[in-house]
Amino acid sequence: MTIKIPTSTFLEIQSDLADWLMSTELGQDAYITMLEMHNNTESYTDEGQEIFNEKYDDVEAFLNNYFEMED
Repeated sequence: MTIKIPTSTFLEIQSDLADWLMSTELGQDAYITMLEMHNNTESYTDEGQEIFNEKYDDVEAFLNNYFEMED
């Protein structure tokens, strides 16, 4: 059985968990090297974005076992 939650909530949880997994698996020192600043906005380096995307997809698959996005 899945629980319907707002799409924005699903995506926020997905993003937060993917970032947490990334920082946990890499360790804080390596994680920091995957970040860069542009116009006072923090973003991932190209390598960091690739790692984040992998985690993001993994988290989405996991969350889909328990939650369904509302339209």
